[in-house]
Amino acid sequence: MELAEVDPIFFDKTYYLGPRGSEYGKVYSLLEQALAKAGKAGIATFVMRQHEYLVALKAENGLLTLHALHWADEIRDPKKEIDTLPGKAKASDKELTMAEQLIGAMSMTWDPGEFHDTFQEKVAALIEAKKAGETVEKAEPAAEPTGVVDLMEALRASVERAGSPKATGGKATASGKVSASSKATKKPLAKKRIRSAPQGGLSGLSKADLYRKAAAANLPGRSQMSRDDLVKALSSSASRH
Repeated sequence: MELAEVDPIFFDKTYYLGPRGSEYGKVYSLLEQALAKAGKAGIATFVMRQHEYLVALKAENGLLTLHALHWADEIRDPKKEIDTLPGKAKASDKELTMAEQLIGAMSMTWDPGEFHDTFQEKVAALIEAKKAGETVEKAEPAAEPTGVVDLMEALRASVERAGSPKATGGKATASGKVSASSKATKKPLAKKRIRSAPQGGLSGLSKADLYRKAAAANLPGRSQMSRDDLVKALSSSASRH
């Protein structure tokens, strides 16, 4: 069957598979190549740790992977579980066009390396601050809900922000879409520039090492900075001296 036929909600965990021994290498390789050429996935069940699992077997990048799936009776019906779902609300053509422009302006190429656990990084920075005897600054309170707003105004403002050259690193057209020079938003572009430019070797350091340098340089607000913020702040500090 086609793996694309399986709704993503059924996926649980992924396991890498290898042959039991060298004598099974040819069988393993043959199955991997056949599945890859056919573009198919195998569906099976097996028992592990006294539990039976439903799985999808797939060829990926020269090896076999096993995707554990949820059983059908484990999937809840959201319409029964969430009593506040609005249903399909009526939207005007203008609102839909504006929403599509916003999605287009904020589109980017998926790169998992661009995303990281900022919460854990902040916890690590706080621990380093405590170990260094620094004063830990309180985080800013979360923004309060704004309540009901004019939908068209909110969409228009979002499109203008997302489609502006400052926000996208490219040139925006009159419709609010980003030109071919870049489809990424400001944040991922900034990260790519940091990684491609060594900036005195700072980009290759861990968050903890960056924090220690920030503490030595007595940079204010360092305990609340992300890894990228620390790189920028240290680079800026070095350029001033």
